Amino acid sequence: MRSYTYRIYPADSPHYERCIGLSWCPGCRVYTGAMVHVPRDRALPDALAALPPEHRERLLNSESRLIDYLDGHMEAAQ
Repeated sequence: MRSYTYRIYPADSPHYERCIGLSWCPGCRVYTGAMVHVPRDRALPDALAALPPEHRERLLNSESRLIDYLDGHMEAAQ
């Protein structure tokens, strides 16, 4: 199982602590996503930080594309 959590609201938003949490099996490609609470003071790694804004936005608009990207990114890091 792999997982990734990311923020969807800017830091000045009252909803900043509401994040998206994804978990998936890289073998069978089944995934689940949910709204999760992450305290304001907890830093989350941003696996998309190096991407151009338009590529980043495209991935964040599709959970399946995002998981495909993250899966490849995590395999390359191992």
